[in-house]
Amino acid sequence: MREGSAADSPFETEQLLGPLQPDENALTALFQSEIDAPMCLEIAEADYSNMAEHCHVLLDRILATGRVDGGDPSLREVLELIRWSEANEPGWRPGGDGTRGHWMRLFACVLLVRLGPVEKASYGGETDTLAQLVASAMELGPSTARAAAGLLAWRFLADPGDDAHRAFLAFAILLLAAYLESGKDRGAWLKRLAEWVEEQEARARKEWPGQQWLLGVGGYCQKEAVWRSLAERVLLSPARPHPREADEELRLLGLLVAGE
Repeated sequence: MREGSAADSPFETEQLLGPLQPDENALTALFQSEIDAPMCLEIAEADYSNMAEHCHVLLDRILATGRVDGGDPSLREVLELIRWSEANEPGWRPGGDGTRGHWMRLFACVLLVRLGPVEKASYGGETDTLAQLVASAMELGPSTARAAAGLLAWRFLADPGDDAHRAFLAFAILLLAAYLESGKDRGAWLKRLAEWVEEQEARARKEWPGQQWLLGVGGYCQKEAVWRSLAERVLLSPARPHPREADEELRLLGLLVAGE
């Protein structure tokens, strides 16, 4: 983004992200429809500890109420284990595979993202959480991806974290927006969103000079391959053409992340 051209203030950022309908509970109704008791139990048992029953109670409560409270290390441990699951690999454990596995992984990743503002000391690994979240949301279809975009927009406005976290969070939002929006009337907005992502990355790069674009800021990123795959799929090889006004900017960011 050219300096001063889009979202330099909190109010301008709120306006930019407004079309995504920021909402902490954007995915709650979907989870209540798709996540069942056996899935919650499987998540709770991910670390094979004697805290499984305790975690199961907490997950059932979160699912029923939509409320997420921090401060429970046992719950965070099982959520992080499910975050690493690979739902496209048959028989993957802990965590499921196929559609069921993607719902479980998305549920775990969303809870971790919602816990971020409450448990600020646990930001490490959130760039990997975001990659897994976006990948599962897209696998589960446009309605789920749209809800995920609303959640991430909420998170950016509520507490985006440090500069490196801001950059990855902004890029995750852009990926979902570009995946969802291809109408001509969305071109100017998508272009502004892409420029905003550039600005977030440039801000983070001040602390990480000389590193590769985005993936080199903030330290080691275990899910680098997922980010590259998402950039290729959404920005470089979209299922539907990008709006002409945003095409050049979106493809540029795709090349910077996915490579030639």
